Amino acid sequence: MSETLWQQLKQQGLVSGDEPVVENDNAPWYVRTMLGIAGWFGALFLLGAIFSGIEIFLDSSFAAGILGICACLVAVLIYRIPSRNDFLEQFAFAISLAGQSLVVFSILRELDTFDGRGSFIEGLRILSIITICLQAILFFAIPNYLHRIWSSILTVASLMFLMNFYGFYPFTLSILLGVGVALWLQEFNWAKLGSKLTSPAYALVFVSVFLLVAQTYLWPHSRFWSEAFGLPEVQSASTSRLFALSCGVVLLGLVLVLLKRAGTSWFSVTGIASVILSVLAVYIGMYVPGITIGIILVILGFAHSNRVLTGLGLVILVVFVFQFYYQLDLTLLIKSGLLVASGLVLLVVRQLMNSVWPAGEDKHA
Repeated sequence: MSETLWQQLKQQGLVSGDEPVVENDNAPWYVRTMLGIAGWFGALFLLGAIFSGIEIFLDSSFAAGILGICACLVAVLIYRIPSRNDFLEQFAFAISLAGQSLVVFSILRELDTFDGRGSFIEGLRILSIITICLQAILFFAIPNYLHRIWSSILTVASLMFLMNFYGFYPFTLSILLGVGVALWLQEFNWAKLGSKLTSPAYALVFVSVFLLVAQTYLWPHSRFWSEAFGLPEVQSASTSRLFALSCGVVLLGLVLVLLKRAGTSWFSVTGIASVILSVLAVYIGMYVPGITIGIILVILGFAHSNRVLTGLGLVILVVFVFQFYYQLDLTLLIKSGLLVASGLVLLVVRQLMNSVWPAGEDKHA
């Protein structure tokens, strides 16, 4: 079975050469966990010894920056060793984080950010640009999936701040989510990229979810950005509607692309029903945008057999459905009736889908 799959991948140009021999790693998970923790402790003790010996050089921004670059180079060399283990990978991760911190510290200190002479918001803007450049270099230099996810998250978070800084606050979440959905839709077409595609795709989704939760529960109405960073408060009824509609555009685009991928016409019964249900979800999302985003992640995860996206979408969907339920200014009796009616409608829709689009056996299953 594996030989047949390898030949199919070879015909598609996704792999080359002979089928590799799979070496089973029989180490239990708790042993690998302890090795990873030992790697962090080893790196921290080593870095502490080094920093205590050269503490005098940390007064110089230039020396701190050079030391940080050297630490990052050491991490790159360790990650590029052909035979690695969990200890070395976590050891290199800790060294890389220390090196990145030193580089950022040296640049901020050179900009007089800590002395109060420089503008705090301007320092954060420069820090975001520096972080994007540094993490882009490490992303391609270090061939490690976990480190690439870390670099991608920092890059996307910096982009989020810059977009808010330049006035894109109402649409930051929908733009990041839309780009993430676009990357996931290319997962099978750009399979050669591997972690270079999936790690930024995950980062875009994770940062979007964080921003969704933060906007809903931590700093609604953009007060956080205006009070903490001095950015203009742009939240209003119209911008909220535009934000919800932009998320709805992402949902509709995803549904149309998946219909086309499945070979289903947009004007068929299934296509029209999918579009109508999407529009209904967008309408509900006008009041609670989290429902739209949860549906996007569930559909995307199901289409790509990705349990992480599906599970994350289900959690978001359940949380914001309950929020929508308790936000309704209705009596409990009417709310109960709405729940019963919604359940009946979903059962009818499922029955109709089974009759017009029966599930078939996938030959590649």
